[in-house]
Amino acid sequence: MANIIDPLQIKIEQAKAKMSEDAVNAISAVDWKAAILTLREKKGYTFEQLGDMELATELLLCGLITPKNYPKELEKQMKIPGREVSELVNLMNDMVFKKIREELIKNAERKKVFSKKTDMPINVKKSDEFIAKKVPTPRVVPDKVHPILAQKLTGPLQNPTVNTEHSLNNISKPVRSASSTADAGGTNPPSIPPSYTKGKDPYRLSPEE
Repeated sequence: MANIIDPLQIKIEQAKAKMSEDAVNAISAVDWKAAILTLREKKGYTFEQLGDMELATELLLCGLITPKNYPKELEKQMKIPGREVSELVNLMNDMVFKKIREELIKNAERKKVFSKKTDMPINVKKSDEFIAKKVPTPRVVPDKVHPILAQKLTGPLQNPTVNTEHSLNNISKPVRSASSTADAGGTNPPSIPPSYTKGKDPYRLSPEE
């Protein structure tokens, strides 16, 4: 293993130089080498095994091996069975890789906040205008309003008039006589001819009747 460390170390340094600043900062924020050393007490690995694991992990972090090949590299270099490799990978996910991903997310969020503080005050007005043009104004459909309520909203309330037996229209008017009607109209009504002969008693029947 000592004969291949130097060539690999050169490749590692070259790979680090091509990494993004966010990735380098996220990896540096997590003490992953110290996490590997704790496995000596937890799993009883030798220092040589831990050295092989450290190298395989660094190759993974630099992108020189894929996550799919990482378990195979551990099994090959550390000479441990596949079931133990699976447990070891789960431990590394919790202790190292998960924390590095969290740091990457934090760095991305910091950049978003910083870009908002620097760029938004300059373009905030144009941005608001652009959004206002793109967002359609919702059409408000009025609900059906009760006529009484609509009358209260549009003008003075006018209660509908209900004719009751006590209203003036329902009070019986006196019957006007024929003479009063004639006087009011200016003409006399035609006289009704009597149905009996003049000079006879109207209440006495004739023998013929």
